[in-house]
Amino acid sequence: MNNGRLLFYSLSVALGGFLYIAFFAISQGAVIWVFISEIFPNQVRVSGQAAGFFTHWILAVVIANAFPFFVNFIGGTPIFLFFAIMMVLQLLYVLKLMPETRNITLEELEKRLIK
Repeated sequence: MNNGRLLFYSLSVALGGFLYIAFFAISQGAVIWVFISEIFPNQVRVSGQAAGFFTHWILAVVIANAFPFFVNFIGGTPIFLFFAIMMVLQLLYVLKLMPETRNITLEELEKRLIK
């Protein structure tokens, strides 16, 4: 492979990664942080957020460290297909089952969720 082609592929991968991160961060990537900050009642909000953040980061580490194993075990295509399917399921869950919280106070949201 010549240097020009290698440079093109390298830049394409970098640009694709940057675009993925940018679009994920402004779409479904932010859902978990909004969800964790709003879902717990006032009495347990701090503890609930701490548990949610801890769980999120522990699972992120587990997934990131397990990823190379699964790529070697079953290949990259099935793993990326699995993650793509999980993202579609997350999107459907967010659109259909999560309550809208725009322009609602945390106290009002608490009353709605407790019903």
